[in-house]
Amino acid sequence: MPSLNKFILLAFLLTCLNALCGIVGIIGSLFFSPDFPHLPMQLLIFGAIFDFLDGWVAKRSPSSSTLGAYLDSVGDVITFAILPGIMVLNSPLIGNGILEIQDITALVIAGFYSLCGWARLIRFAAHPTEIHFEGLPSPAAALLVGSSAVLATLPELNWLFWSNGLSLTLITVITGFLMILTINYPTPKRGQTPDMVAISIAGIVVLFFVFVPNYITLSVILFIALLYTILGPLYLRQTRKDEQKL
Repeated sequence: MPSLNKFILLAFLLTCLNALCGIVGIIGSLFFSPDFPHLPMQLLIFGAIFDFLDGWVAKRSPSSSTLGAYLDSVGDVITFAILPGIMVLNSPLIGNGILEIQDITALVIAGFYSLCGWARLIRFAAHPTEIHFEGLPSPAAALLVGSSAVLATLPELNWLFWSNGLSLTLITVITGFLMILTINYPTPKRGQTPDMVAISIAGIVVLFFVFVPNYITLSVILFIALLYTILGPLYLRQTRKDEQKL
């Protein structure tokens, strides 16, 4: 029993750290993004790391915790649903900064994404899947939308990709839809070697951005997130066919 308590307490702590990253990221996006444009994205990434670790720790506990599952869902909603929506809403190309917003469309775009993220996480909490994700997983969606929103604020790239806000709007709306659809995406729980290699490479890039934030590493994160979003279902379908042949 002492060992069990340690597992549960550690998982609770990691879950709380995930939620804290989301809360601080929201505050940073609202009030400090002009001076620290990378801060919300860095906190989103830390939240994703803590979310991964709390799941890893919880699975090593001899028993489950209903409270822990609820806390995990709430923390994920804050970090992967609300925070990216706020980042989009605060983008100068869509909302012109949340304190100066003039167009209700910006609220609809950001609110739609956050609502879809909330629905995706509630569905997963009610019907968790092991061999695949049903719908685009919220951490991947958050990395995709979050990196797009930050790039939209950086002078190095916004003139090329986000000059009229259309690309950011389309990415946000389409990503929201992909979260609530029943398209299957690969999960590391399958234990496939190519999956683990791809996840390891993505993890290295993401961590590199945390400590060396710049538009190059952020662009690579966006590229990786786009690859997973577009090719993930096709890759899963092909690997399943190969497994059936064996």
